[in-house]
Amino acid sequence: MNTLLQYIRPILICFGLCTQLAFAQSAPFVLSDTGPNSPSYKDRFMANYGVHSEIEPPMAATDRPLYEKVFPLIKTNPRAAIAELNRSMSSNSNPAFFFLLGSLQYQTGQLSQSEQSLSKAIDKFPDFRRAHRTLGLLYAQQSRHDAALRTWLKVISLGGGDAQSYGLLGYTYLSQEKYHSALKAYEMARMFQPDSIDFQRGEAQCLLKTGQADRASTLVEELIKAHPTSSDYWRLQANCLLQLGNHDDAILHLEIANDLGAANAQSHFLLGDLYLRTENSRLAQQHYLAALETPNQPSLTSALRPLEYLIARGLIEEADAYLQLLESTITIKSDKEREQIALSKADIRMQQGQADQALDLLKQIVERNPINGEALLLIAEIAQANEDLIEAEFQLQRARALPDTQVDALIQLGRLEVDRNDFKAALDYLYSAQSLKPSVRISRYIDAIKAAM
Repeated sequence: MNTLLQYIRPILICFGLCTQLAFAQSAPFVLSDTGPNSPSYKDRFMANYGVHSEIEPPMAATDRPLYEKVFPLIKTNPRAAIAELNRSMSSNSNPAFFFLLGSLQYQTGQLSQSEQSLSKAIDKFPDFRRAHRTLGLLYAQQSRHDAALRTWLKVISLGGGDAQSYGLLGYTYLSQEKYHSALKAYEMARMFQPDSIDFQRGEAQCLLKTGQADRASTLVEELIKAHPTSSDYWRLQANCLLQLGNHDDAILHLEIANDLGAANAQSHFLLGDLYLRTENSRLAQQHYLAALETPNQPSLTSALRPLEYLIARGLIEEADAYLQLLESTITIKSDKEREQIALSKADIRMQQGQADQALDLLKQIVERNPINGEALLLIAEIAQANEDLIEAEFQLQRARALPDTQVDALIQLGRLEVDRNDFKAALDYLYSAQSLKPSVRISRYIDAIKAAM
């Protein structure tokens, strides 16, 4: 039985499937060799406690006793150093002490107190570069990207442009999806530290997002050679290969990433999509089913998408088996989700030639929700197939009144009028659909009708 979805499905396969081929790699990654837990980060932070009197608030002779009392505690007992500073400081204290206090608070995880202390240091000495830098680290750790961006730009404007500042500036831009700016920052960071994993990975992601997949692929290949057991780099390379149109090698890289422990619902869905694209329905089905059985359940929206693709390819029995597993594994959380499941089941029954079962399911949906446009469209399809054109038109006019299904209803009304041999009425409906949502397929349908007149 032909359905409206069969008319639309080639578009789904051509465009919808393609949009699923890319991983969400734009999301910032976990920092490794430049993050708070890296040795270089800790070494640099501990070196931060010195005095830079030539560019920062000078320390007067009266400040020396407190500094000399606190300094031995910085490495051995930072909390005792914090307590001593809190006892000895006043609102008039040297901004260097507010910086020292804020840095110790940051070191011991007291982030809100650290922000207050560092802000006081900056209020007293606006160009206090190290205070801005530590505040930038704090904002980055809290994923406060707007504040981090302002702070790292300030650090650089004060002459603090180095690997750390440019690297975290790039990371901030990447977090904000400002890929061109992030790319420039990462390129600067790599001038200082060319072998940083974080900088290479960040630059590769930016290259990929700015349409430079060939350069990104070359860079990621270096990461894979240096770290062959890291699944993240194999997945990132798969993204590059997909953008370059090399689907076979992308599949290979994704399979390796899964073997290295990166398998999740998303990766299985993607592999299923790719295998389906290459006409390997057996492996596509295998990965689709595996996606449903991963520990972290995918959303119902994600889980239903492969069902659409399987039906669109005419793999009805595979779709039926997939839906059965979906119903037994995915937690249905709302009436709307139940409707989505019922719609999919009705569609499969229609494809299996079980129109009566499909109609029963669809009527139940409409009884509970009279404005479910997709159900109305499918009821109309069944009526039209049974040559009950009056019932079909009635249901289509109902669907036409709903914004989400207006265009589809107009297309199907056009088909209905073709069945009636009223080509002029069919064209009127199709022209209306084309004006609302221009489509090459609708245009071709219009041309075919005009040629038949």
